[in-house]
Amino acid sequence: MQRLARFKLQEINQNVTALFVHYDEIIKILRSHLPPSTATLFAKPEIKADQVTVEWYSELEGQPVLITQEMQEDKRFKPTISLIQQRLNAIMTLNQELMTKGVLTPEQSAWLAQLVEGATHDTRQIYLVNNEPVITGWGIGKKVEPPAPPPVVPLTAPKHRWCYWLLPLLLLLLGLLAWWWLNREPVVPPKVEPPKVEEPKKEEPKPEPPKEEPKVEEPKPEPVQEPPKEEPKVEEPKPEPKKNCRVVEKPTDAPQLAIIFNNASGMRYTLLESAKKVAIFDEKLRNPAKYGITQQDVYYMYRKPNRSVASKKSVAELINNIPTAVDIGLVELKSCLSTSKKASYATNHGIFTAAQRGTLKAKLNKMQVRDHRVPGTPIYEGLQKALTMVDGKEREALIVLITEGNGDCTNRSACELIKKEAKERPKLKINIVNINSPWNNTDCLAKTTGGEILNGDMTNQVKLTEAIKKSMEPVQQEICDE
Repeated sequence: MQRLARFKLQEINQNVTALFVHYDEIIKILRSHLPPSTATLFAKPEIKADQVTVEWYSELEGQPVLITQEMQEDKRFKPTISLIQQRLNAIMTLNQELMTKGVLTPEQSAWLAQLVEGATHDTRQIYLVNNEPVITGWGIGKKVEPPAPPPVVPLTAPKHRWCYWLLPLLLLLLGLLAWWWLNREPVVPPKVEPPKVEEPKKEEPKPEPPKEEPKVEEPKPEPVQEPPKEEPKVEEPKPEPKKNCRVVEKPTDAPQLAIIFNNASGMRYTLLESAKKVAIFDEKLRNPAKYGITQQDVYYMYRKPNRSVASKKSVAELINNIPTAVDIGLVELKSCLSTSKKASYATNHGIFTAAQRGTLKAKLNKMQVRDHRVPGTPIYEGLQKALTMVDGKEREALIVLITEGNGDCTNRSACELIKKEAKERPKLKINIVNINSPWNNTDCLAKTTGGEILNGDMTNQVKLTEAIKKSMEPVQQEICDE
């Protein structure tokens, strides 16, 4: 922790000390639901023994740079100010959502609202530590209100004393006009003589025009007979192309799909880093004393979008393309806390029909990756539960494992399990989606069942979606209507 600033408490803001007391609890709420960068936005206040001095600390390492008020108006710092506002808006949105769900108490909700409001006080100072904004002085000043508009002064009509004698003058003029109207002479219209009717002039007889000789009609040409019209040819209907679809005589002939979704701590890694960079980071994580890895390095590897969120988004989109006759099972894996074979770290969420696709999407969205860095994934147990959802003997069965490539954490061989099951289930196939991982511990599952290993570049959402789509191709063929 490094100290960034020091402030004096004023009498008017002594009540903010109650918010300071609950700082750790507030930050815990933010870390549980929002990215770590949102929590590090607020420097930690520490009230000294004099109960007046407040020192502000940040867990971020690096040289702090103070952004003055003048610098905040600079175009170079506009993205930082905008980023701060986005994170404050995210806290307010989270506050409303958690209150609606009944997760927060009214007191906790008030703390979050007070925290966001305090970040707009006039005592606020913004530091940049490794390009991450950190606010000090929040909550102890006054809220910066926008300037009030200037008062509008009503315009008063000018006083014209001269108009007071205008009314008698108008009355006098009206009286004169009325007198003239009553005493004027009537106007006699002039006599109009009837118009003289002139006798019509006799017309002189006109000479008759010479008679024209009768015209001799020319012989009309004989009508040309048109050739007989050909009747239109009736084209025979072309046969409809045969559908490339799967014939299913009864529901039990439809293929089955089970998705094993890894939610171990390795799925917190960002989707944006390649397998090579992931391998370098894991090596540093195993030997922090040797490589000097920092918390900032960890936060960088955990930046959005992470593998888990991106995978859930792709799967939720792709299951709409699965034929309605195909049921979909869902198994979720968590990190192991021990090597015990009896402990359960895989969850069977059940089998979902076509009518339950909405419920399946909701279940996907609720799944959360493990917060703490705990090594290992319960692959063996996840396969066991997926195998209970599919047949693979008489019906085609596909298991899609979406993972980051680590092996089983219970000292059991997932490869030996599938070798045994493949002998009894000839129609079983396992496809592996290995997301940007340097590990290949699960490749044997696909090789044993004739499945496919998808481990190419998946450093963006489009590439990841294409990989998962390809893994589901064996069950994506349309079911014939007849």
